[in-house]
Parts: sequence; structure tokens; C-alpha cells
Amino acid sequence: MVDIHSEEYILGQNIRNYRLEKGWSQKQLSDAVDIDRADISKYENGTKGEMGFKTLKKFASALDVSTDDLLTEKEKTVELSEEIGVEFAKLTKDGQITIRNMMKFLQSQQMAG
Repeated sequence: MVDIHSEEYILGQNIRNYRLEKGWSQKQLSDAVDIDRADISKYENGTKGEMGFKTLKKFASALDVSTDDLLTEKEKTVELSEEIGVEFAKLTKDGQITIRNMMKFLQSQQMAG
């Protein structure tokens, strides 16, 4: 049984969440960090064990976040984010660009209003 408060599990969930935010599959992240896809799954589930610093830096760079972002326990994430990430990954590159532009527009409207 995985301890959901362990550093490995927290790191794995953060990797997973940032990967989904980018709309990436595990395979796409695997290619970006040059690590086997099965190992990506193990890291995300917290079952791979401790991660070395060089590997941590690879993940942070690929996901465009800091190492602190990956290591820090976050508040509970909205379950919808996973579903959105999966659906986003199914879109064409043009579709993904359109969605990103729509999100930026909505965020600007929220800030203005």
C-alpha cells in the first residue's frame, strides 16, 4: 500500500498533474525526459522509489516547473483536471492552441472583471 503522504507519492502526483496540465500522455513525457513509459507510471504512482536529483531536474525542465513545484504537496486537485487533460491530449495541435487561447482570454476576462 502506498503512503499518500510520502514524498515519493506527492512527487508522483505532482508530475502527473503537471503532465496533464500540458495535455501530455505518459509516452510524451517519457520521450521528453528519456525515461521508459512504464517508469513514468511507477513514478506517478509513488512506487518507483526515490528519484535522483538529475532525474528530478529533467522532469522539472520538461514540465516547465521548478523542482520545488514538483516536491511541494498541493491542495487537493479538482478531479475534473484529469479528464480535461485526457481530452485535451486527444486534440490536434491546432485544437490545443485554440483551447489555450480560449483559456488565456477567459483568464484575462476574470482578472478584468
